[in-house]
Amino acid sequence: MLVTRALELFSLADVDPAIANIIAFNLAGSIDTVAQTELRGGSNVIYGGTRTNTVTIAATDTITSANIRKAVAKLRSGLSVPRKGSMYWCGIHPEVSHDLRAETGAGGWRLPHEYNSNENIWAGEIGSYEGAYFVESARMYNDTDGASSAKVYRTILAGKEAMAEAVAEEPHVVIGPVIDQLMRFRPMGWYGVLGFKRYREAALYRILNGSSVA
Repeated sequence: MLVTRALELFSLADVDPAIANIIAFNLAGSIDTVAQTELRGGSNVIYGGTRTNTVTIAATDTITSANIRKAVAKLRSGLSVPRKGSMYWCGIHPEVSHDLRAETGAGGWRLPHEYNSNENIWAGEIGSYEGAYFVESARMYNDTDGASSAKVYRTILAGKEAMAEAVAEEPHVVIGPVIDQLMRFRPMGWYGVLGFKRYREAALYRILNGSSVA
């Protein structure tokens, strides 16, 4: 971003906090996209309903507790190391989380562990259930690649060895040099040198499903 002196002088709002927020949001979103592109390419897949491939998934093929239980069972059978205690990490889209928590019946959503500390809530967790702790994020990947262009969501469950990260330089905000003699232009941005790669397939499962609120 190139911040101008004119913008700072004539803006009716405080510019610097807004710019910092925009850069931070872009940093988080960009890193999430890069990491998730690698994660969602794993070979272990569970399809919603009775489907066996992506192109047949419809909005009615919503996620179920049975899908979560199966993924956790597979992770444990593959000797995947849990992420926190005995639980695996689960990244879930809000529209998929809606269906899971609305599930009824004996095998449906039961009252999950309610956190006594705000620490987990601040980290984005919505609760723990069926051997996994859930982090809800609108950045979880989805695409209109289902039946009749239905939106298909990717819910990811992972253990510690699911992905490796190599970092040469941590992502951070950079304030560039002011080279304008009147100091009118101040470049700001973020920069980092890092990469992600799936490390152990047995530690990674994804669930493909539709959503009733797509």
